[in-house]
Order: sequence, then C-alpha cells, then structure tokens
Amino acid sequence: MASRILVVSPAWLGDIIMCQSLLKTLKHQDPSCVITMYAPSYAHCIIDRMSEVDEILENPFAHGQFDLSGRIQEGKKLKALNFDKAYVLPNSFKSALIPWFANIKERIGLKGESRYLLLNKMRKDKNSFARMVNRYVALAYVDDPCVKDDSTLPSFDYPSLITHKPSDELLARLKISLDRPLLVLGCGANYGPAKLWPPEYFAQLSLHFINQNWSILALGSAKDKETVNAIKEHIKAQSADALEYFYDIAGQTSLTEALDLVGACSAGVCNDSGLMHTLAAANVPQACIFGSTSTKYTPPLSDKAVCVESTQPCHPCFKRTCQYNTYACLKELTVEKVINALNSVL
Repeated sequence: MASRILVVSPAWLGDIIMCQSLLKTLKHQDPSCVITMYAPSYAHCIIDRMSEVDEILENPFAHGQFDLSGRIQEGKKLKALNFDKAYVLPNSFKSALIPWFANIKERIGLKGESRYLLLNKMRKDKNSFARMVNRYVALAYVDDPCVKDDSTLPSFDYPSLITHKPSDELLARLKISLDRPLLVLGCGANYGPAKLWPPEYFAQLSLHFINQNWSILALGSAKDKETVNAIKEHIKAQSADALEYFYDIAGQTSLTEALDLVGACSAGVCNDSGLMHTLAAANVPQACIFGSTSTKYTPPLSDKAVCVESTQPCHPCFKRTCQYNTYACLKELTVEKVINALNSVL
C-alpha cells in the first residue's frame, strides 16, 4: 500500500518553492508515495504546478495565529485521512501541533522551537546545512546516520514549476506584446526595504534594455505599485517615449498568471524575493540582488542565475530596514554590475 505523506508547508512563497526539492527527493525514494501539501490557500495555485504533489489541503491559520482549539479540530480531520508520515517544514511550535493531534505515526522536522514532544524524528543539526533547501532535503534522510552535513547530503533536483504559454486573452487584457524579448523586474520584497534595490537603479537598467530592443515587465502585488510607479517616474524623466515598452502589471495578475508570464520572459532582474525563486523554478536566466541578505542561505536554485551581493562590513544583517539608514549594501550594487552579471548568463 502506498505511503501517505503530509507536508506542512512554509508560509512564504519562496520557501514553498524551495521545498519542492524535498518533494522530489521523497518521490525518488518512493515513487509510489502519495504527497499531500498542507498549505495556505494563496499558494495552492503554485503548488498545483508541482508534479510531485498529489493533493493539496488548506492550512486555514494566518501567519502567527495560534488558535489551539482550531488546531485540535484540524488534527481530528486529518486523523481520518490516515497519513503515515508528516514533514513539518516551519520551525514554529504551533506548526507541529496539527500532525500531533492527527496522531500521525512519524512526525519529522528540524529542531526549531521546543518541539521534542510533538516531533518524534528530529534533525538537531540544521546549522550543518548552510542553505535552506539543504535543510529541507536533509529531512528525507532523517534515518540515515551517514547524512550529517552538506558534504554528505546526496545530490538532489532543483525546483521546477510547470509553466504554460500565456493566453492571448491574458496578453490582450494586460496590453502586453511579445514582439520584443521581455525582461521581468522583481522589484518588490514583502520582507522590507533592506531588500529593495533603488527604483532609480531599476529605471536605469530598464532604459538600457529598452534601448537594446527589449520590453520590460514589472511584476508584483498591489503592495509593489509604489515602487513600480517610482521606477516609471525615473524613466519618464529621462525618456518618456521609453514607457511604451514598460509594462506595469503589478497587482493585476494571479500567481499562476504571473508564473506563466515569467515563463515567457527571456531574462529577469530580481531582489531576494519569492519572484526570484519563481524565475529560478521556471528556468529563466536572471541576476539576483542581495543587499541585507546572504546567498549562503536562500540563493536562487538555478544554473541560469547569477547573484550580485553586497560587500559592506555590516553584510549580511538580515534586517528589514537599514540600521544606519544608508542602505549602502544596495547602493553599492551598481546598474553596471547588475547588467554585466545578467549578460554573463544570457
């Protein structure tokens, strides 16, 4: 009988995409296993593009919400589905409660918050694995004493999301032409401004590629509109005509529409964000900008991605805002550096 596996997904889009490497590893280990993702509803459309996932269940709890009674009820519902294993990917105590209430026999995860009662198979050596994706994959080898660190972790496949050609209806609604190659900008970052490359830099980069007969696609959520508008204003000040080839669609697409548009792009430039991981999983060449964060922890998982990283003495700080209010880590990553980096993978 096929093993039934519940995977409690992370909350952030980039982490959800990275955890696909664990799913691929589990399927390699047991091709007959049935994988169910327990994930926030916003991410279901992206998880649906992972061929390894057989079923998706909604995690109804908001990020940070505890709600003990609700978790008890969720556990009772999942108990009826007879899962054999649960992989708990968030580090929080509360995320491990539901598999415990569901009485799932094997409950696997990283040490995280004090979860010794809730998890019965735990990796306490997460710091032996530098990258987040390695930590996820290492959970598949929780019973293998030979897998101790990055050097002993078996090779694994990178995430690879299924993309479809954007429909003519979508392109018409967004007024996008594919007559010129598209460069997608990942100019948002929900984490905070310490991840945001300056809008004037994005504008200069956009003008460079527009002058090279490209078009620019500014993707993102409604939260990114302010940044995109700032980029447009900088472009307008230098060359108003260039805006004809700048497509501002922030807040106008679903996640899957955005994914399919990314798949139609020839290249991208992204902050360290969920969109960066989306481009990597769609196999699109990109230059990735790391200001306050580090490529050692959550780099893009793609052979077609190149990273441009700060050399400031305070780097990496992982703070949401600059403690010195200078954002020197981002400003030192010049437009020329990013263009040269992107050209190296085109």
